[in-house]
Amino acid sequence: MGANLPTHVANDNFFKTLDGAGLTRIHQGKVRDTYTMPGQDDLLLLVATDRLSIFDFVLGGTVKDKGCVLTGLTVFWLTKVLKDMDNHLVAFGTEMKKYLPESLHSYTDLLKRGMVVKKLDMMPVECVVRGYLTGSGWGAYKRSGEVCGHSLATDLHDGSKLPEAIFTPTTKAEVGHDEHISFQSVREDFGMWQEELTLKVYNMIADYSASKGIILADTKFEFGRGGILGDEVATPDSSRFWDKDEWEKAVKEQKSPSGYDKQPVREWGKTVETPFEIQGIHKLDTENKDHLNFVHNLPIPEEILSETTSRYRRIFELLTGENLDTFQKDTFGVE
Repeated sequence: MGANLPTHVANDNFFKTLDGAGLTRIHQGKVRDTYTMPGQDDLLLLVATDRLSIFDFVLGGTVKDKGCVLTGLTVFWLTKVLKDMDNHLVAFGTEMKKYLPESLHSYTDLLKRGMVVKKLDMMPVECVVRGYLTGSGWGAYKRSGEVCGHSLATDLHDGSKLPEAIFTPTTKAEVGHDEHISFQSVREDFGMWQEELTLKVYNMIADYSASKGIILADTKFEFGRGGILGDEVATPDSSRFWDKDEWEKAVKEQKSPSGYDKQPVREWGKTVETPFEIQGIHKLDTENKDHLNFVHNLPIPEEILSETTSRYRRIFELLTGENLDTFQKDTFGVE
C-alpha cells in the first residue's frame, strides 16, 4: 500500500531509470520511495523525491532540490550530531555504488538523494516530540488543554515554549491524517524506550540547532525494534525549524513564526478556488475521487515553488554551515 499520487509524479523519469536498471519499488510514500537491493535481502534503497504534499494531498508539482535537502540533512544528523546513535544508514553518495547495478553508478541524481539502509522491523508509532506548542498540538490544546495525555498550563498560546519537551505520539497513516494517541498507551503497549530515545534525540538536535540560532519547535522520529533510528531525521518535511529572532518577535503577539518549510505552499493552498463551492485545498476530502483529481492536476504558481526551494536550501545552509552543492561535493563525493 502507498500514498495516492498523481500518475505523472508517481512514475516519472527517475522511477523509470531505476526500474529499467532492475530495482523493484516496494513502497511509495508521499515523498519517499523504497526499493529492494538486488542480492542484498537485508538492505533497502531509500530515495527522497521532490514531490510535494499539503493537507494529506500529493500535488502535481515538485520542489527543485527538495529530495536532495532531505537526504543531505538526514545524512548530516546521522554522521555528525547523532553519530553514536544506532541507526539504519549503511551508505550514501558514491559509497552506494558498491550496492547498485553498474548502470546506476554514474546516475548522480540518485547518488544525491538516495541512501542504502538496513531493513528494519519498524515500530507502528510516529514518535512526535514537541518543545513548542503549535500545529496539531496547539489544536488539541485549544480543545482540551491536553496534548496526547499531557496536561499543560492554561495560559499557553500558539508558539509557546514548553517547560520541557514532551512526547506526543501518533498513529502511522498511509492515507489521510495521523491520529494523536496518548503517551500512556505507548508506554503500556511497548514500554518507555521509544519515549526516552525520542526525547534524547530531540534534545541533541535541538541543542545543536540552537547553537546556529535555529529553534527545533517539533519533529518526529521512527524507530525499528531494538531502538534503531530509521527513516528521515530532522528534515524540513518532518520538523518545524524557526529562526530564533523571528520567534521572539512572533511570540510577543502570541503567534508562531513562519518556518523553513513548505509554508508558502500551504498558504497558497488555502486560497485555491475549487469547483466544489469550497475555498482551499485544506477543506477537500482525500477520499473523494473528484477532489483528488482536481488537486492532482492543479498548477502551482512558479513563484511559490521557487520560494519553497529557497526555504529548504536555506535551512540546510544554516544548520550544516555549507550550501547544498558544496556539501554534496565534499560529503557525498558527487558534483
